[in-house]
Amino acid sequence: PNVTGSLLLLQEHYNNINNTFMRAATLKGLALHTADDAGPVGPDAIWGWGLLNAKRAAETITQNGSEALIQEMTLTQGQTITMQVDSDGINDLIASISWTDRPGVINTQLNSPTPALVNDLDIRVSKDGTTYYPWRLTSATTNSNNGDNKVDPFERVEVENASGTYT
Repeated sequence: PNVTGSLLLLQEHYNNINNTFMRAATLKGLALHTADDAGPVGPDAIWGWGLLNAKRAAETITQNGSEALIQEMTLTQGQTITMQVDSDGINDLIASISWTDRPGVINTQLNSPTPALVNDLDIRVSKDGTTYYPWRLTSATTNSNNGDNKVDPFERVEVENASGTYT
């Protein structure tokens, strides 16, 4: 009930500022992007992305366009969207992409390692020849951020000690 009520309040706050409600994927992405990490660093099979931080999510909505960026976009097949962002030199740079995937083939195997995404979108952050990749689970107890995430309709890249302009 706490999460559901908090998400509804975030929708109300977004609507008060933007005169429209967020898409489901945007709300999901905002909640995951602003969650407080719990357990091991990064996502894991027990804590997921961590604990909902409704205050940080509401602040992100309020700061949209200045200290934060929330955009709802549509991609066409094969399209690449590139943007530049400036880090404040104080906080880590965190970039996320979230989408609602189309229904795919039904898999009857529990915890199948076979990717089931219909649309596998990818996010990368780069600067000066260094590429930062999104988090991904590599097993039930481990994760990594050194390769592509091919199984989740949400990807988050974190750049610690970010400073300067990133693509």
